[in-house]
Amino acid sequence: MQQAFSTILKRGSILFVLLASAHHAAAELAFEGFWVRAMPPTQTMTAAYGRIINQGAEAVVITDVTATAAQTATFHDSRQSGDQVRMVAMGDVSIESGDVLELSPGGAHLMLMGIETMPAMGTTVEICVHSQTSKFCTAAPVQRDAMPMDHHHH
Repeated sequence: MQQAFSTILKRGSILFVLLASAHHAAAELAFEGFWVRAMPPTQTMTAAYGRIINQGAEAVVITDVTATAAQTATFHDSRQSGDQVRMVAMGDVSIESGDVLELSPGGAHLMLMGIETMPAMGTTVEICVHSQTSKFCTAAPVQRDAMPMDHHHH
């Protein structure tokens, strides 16, 4: 009886560890259509666009962003102020389960600043978003404009 109880405890502990690991792995961000705007070689900043999708079961708070080409990468939003458009830093960004952070020209976007050598057309920039527990990365191609989306009109 004691041996059976001990076996159940061990199996229960293993199951608990597996469930705890699965819970920790619940944060799952996916990147879609990411790209970095090609700029003249003399420029020191550019922007990245695309979609970050939270495919996990819980909200994910992005606390930091890094990019191979830039000293600093931060989320900004474009806001209309009278007849001018201002860029406003967004700080930490929370993406709820199932939600999408849409980064597009004229809206929210990722500013890449402190670039010593502007990435050339056709190369890629690794962009990583960091939460408190995870890091998610994508290779974003450098191009002049967004690739056309495959829209179906009816």
